[in-house]
Parts: sequence; structure tokens; C-alpha cells
Amino acid sequence: MGRRLGVIAAGAALGLVAGVLAPVVFVAACVWGDRMEWSDLTKPELAPYIAVLVALGTANGAVGAWDGWRSGRCRAWPVAWAPGLLFLFPAWLWAQSPSDSKSWGVALLAVGIVAPFVWVAGRVGQEVGVRGRKGTPNHPLQQTPAA
Repeated sequence: MGRRLGVIAAGAALGLVAGVLAPVVFVAACVWGDRMEWSDLTKPELAPYIAVLVALGTANGAVGAWDGWRSGRCRAWPVAWAPGLLFLFPAWLWAQSPSDSKSWGVALLAVGIVAPFVWVAGRVGQEVGVRGRKGTPNHPLQQTPAA
């Protein structure tokens, strides 16, 4: 039980790192294109978006680690839900005003850039879960075939 919780915590920690990297990379791309400044990361308007990315990355990393521990495999579907949730934001903007493509189009582009980071958080969590379980005694992946 203790090792499993440690593996899940490690997956969550790595997911947190991926969740933090998402807005940093997005702002870096905008700084490179002369659309933003680095100081924009500290603006209060961006805080809710950064918090959502960090929370989803952490949750997806923990879910991935749990699934990797439980199944011993890395599958796509258990960690695909969190990036999909991010696409609800541009869909909501589109539902409010379908003709205002400057709002929902930009949101769709931004989500398309940061969603892969949340997905990677889950996949890394799965790798941590699978590799963490391999070290446990009587694990099916550790057993040698009978001769």
C-alpha cells in the first residue's frame, strides 16, 4: 500500500511539473512572436488558467500512475479525459457567440498548444506506475517462466 501511494504521488508530482510547463511554454511562444512579455505570467488574469492547467496535470499524472500500477500497461484512454476537458472552454465560447471567431478561435489555438502537456502528464504517470510496480515481489512482469 505504501509503495503504491508513493508511486501515485510521484506520478502526481511529475504531472504537476508538466502542468506548470504548459503555460510557460505557451507564454514563451507568445514572447518569441512578440505578442506577450514574460511578465504576463504574473498577471492576475492568467492565474485561473494556470491553476486549471496545474490541477489537471497533477490529476492526470496521478490517474496515470494509478492506472499504470493497476494494469501494468500504458493505455491511452485513462489519461485522455483531462486534455478533452480543456476543449470545453473554446466550445463554451463558441456556444455563446459562434460568429466571434476572434475569441473562441484564439482559445482553441491556446488549448491546442497546452492540452498535449496535460496528456503527457498522464502518460508519464503511467510509466511511473508501470515501472514502480515492476519492483514489487510476485508481480507478473517479474516472474520467470517455468522451464
